[in-house]
Amino acid sequence: MEAGLCAKCSYARIVRSDRDSIYYRCQRALSDPNFPKYPKLPVLTCRGYEPFKVAPESQDPPP
Repeated sequence: MEAGLCAKCSYARIVRSDRDSIYYRCQRALSDPNFPKYPKLPVLTCRGYEPFKVAPESQDPPP
């Protein structure tokens, strides 16, 4: 199953159970109860979504 936005969100943490199930945990839920701790996947829209930030030194130089 695809995780949708969670797969690319800087607030998502992957949690693996002792039975090898994989869950996406939303770190925003720690400070805002409006966010589900374990959202139903795939997440297609989310007001708290923030993509991973890419460090400037890891970007390709401009052409």
